[in-house]
Amino acid sequence: MKMTQIHDRLKINITPKESKTNEPISFQIYTNEPSSQIVIKASTKDDRQERFVSEATFISDENGIIDLNLHSPIEGDYEGIDVFGLFWSMESKKDRMFIKHSSDPLVINIEVYHNGALLASEQIIRTFYQKNIIKKELNDDSMIGTLFYPENGDSLPAVVIIGGSDAEVHESSAALVASEGYVVLALAYFGRKGLPKGIVEIPLEYIDHAFQYLMNLRQVDQKRLGIIGFSRGSELALLYASHFPNIKSVIAVAPSAIIFSGLVNMQPVEKSAWAYKNVPLPYFRAQRTKQDTFSFFKHWILGKPYSGLDVMNRIIQDEQQLEETAIPIENIKTPMMFFAGEDDHIQPAVFFTKRIESLLQNHEYKKQNEFIYYENVGHFATFPGSAPNLPQITGNMQYNMRMIFGGTKKDNARAASNSWEKTVKFLNETLKGLTE
Repeated sequence: MKMTQIHDRLKINITPKESKTNEPISFQIYTNEPSSQIVIKASTKDDRQERFVSEATFISDENGIIDLNLHSPIEGDYEGIDVFGLFWSMESKKDRMFIKHSSDPLVINIEVYHNGALLASEQIIRTFYQKNIIKKELNDDSMIGTLFYPENGDSLPAVVIIGGSDAEVHESSAALVASEGYVVLALAYFGRKGLPKGIVEIPLEYIDHAFQYLMNLRQVDQKRLGIIGFSRGSELALLYASHFPNIKSVIAVAPSAIIFSGLVNMQPVEKSAWAYKNVPLPYFRAQRTKQDTFSFFKHWILGKPYSGLDVMNRIIQDEQQLEETAIPIENIKTPMMFFAGEDDHIQPAVFFTKRIESLLQNHEYKKQNEFIYYENVGHFATFPGSAPNLPQITGNMQYNMRMIFGGTKKDNARAASNSWEKTVKFLNETLKGLTE
């Protein structure tokens, strides 16, 4: 078989060329030769311009076609029939975390090789919101975040999305939700100019100020408000909903059932993370030992991946403190949904979610509450920690130290898509009154 025969007539067919990241695509390679061995490579860059790459080798069928919607690779960075396998399996050579919280489009480059020679290339665009969605930056002395809303919308439900201890503003996730017919505010609450440096005594009133802003918009129906909190943001979301009755829908992702201490520069401090009416809320005082510190530095020096889960599992055995610092979730008078990865190495999310599930056995919205557990799934997999069909990570290398986040790429990718679908369904049911 001559390479020129393939090169002259090889064709990449990816449709549509531009689509939202949650939307399906059709992906075929026409090689002109049956049983041709072809390597397909995909690459993109995250918000930091870190390059992520994947590849897979395929054999064309009897018609000379490779259809990623129908065919499995014979080897590569993923297995099985999965048109998005090349996307979620991408990784950085530096083993870095994929960060995509901006709402800017994701450009993905596709290259096709035969016998080591580049035969063809294509570029596709994956977006987070449609052209009819308006994006507005909010940056004043009282509130920082990014607002998304449908251009011609009126009296729509509104949602606030708050992130975790990385201080990220989840614009991409907010844009996706807005495209489903919502007014959505991706809210910053620390780590930005004009806001506290760390998570220290953040007032619940700050979140309420964001909702007051939304309720004054003509696009918003004041009676249909929801909140989504990820990781440390789940504490804030649940605390807000337990103190302010205006919320009609709550989603907590990789959640906590208790109030942890504050954080500054990602390090715990002996102060509360949250406050209400100028009073710091009681927090769980984690007793870390010298052995904990020794273990951390031992892993760092020896270059071994480190998980903080063992320390967390030991800390949360203090039942008295668990009760004294519990978030009053039973006071939330609205339906709630919880996502927990069973291999989360940052937060004992399953422990907390099951604890919450037990507390809510007699909750007035028991039939609408949902508790969703994902096997082999880590901390940053479920929406809004990750959007559908993006590169998945199981850890992060930084300063020669690899932190374990958990899960497998394939299972994390499955959870990202599934949790997105469940998020939209839950919001539609609780804020739009829609059922299947």
